[in-house]
Amino acid sequence: MDLSSREFDVQFAQFEQEVLAHARHEEAEEFPALESGCTPEQRQTMGRRLLTAERIAPTHPHPTAAGSPALQWTIGPFASLLDRARDAFSTTGR
Repeated sequence: MDLSSREFDVQFAQFEQEVLAHARHEEAEEFPALESGCTPEQRQTMGRRLLTAERIAPTHPHPTAAGSPALQWTIGPFASLLDRARDAFSTTGR
């Protein structure tokens, strides 16, 4: 899709609305349920696990692994390593 096309603008505006609706749902439904249904210790554990997952996750999209948890677990660590190496080399050349 051409980024300067009207179709892109329409699709992007729709995407923006869907992201905002998703965020409102999380803030109104998901987060209050987690807060009331979990102890502070459980929430801290979830937070640490999330940060760990973010640190080891790939930094670029890998569409071939989408929809396949087995493939994500298998190639994810290698993809993450390669992504981070590529990121390091691309930032040092600037």
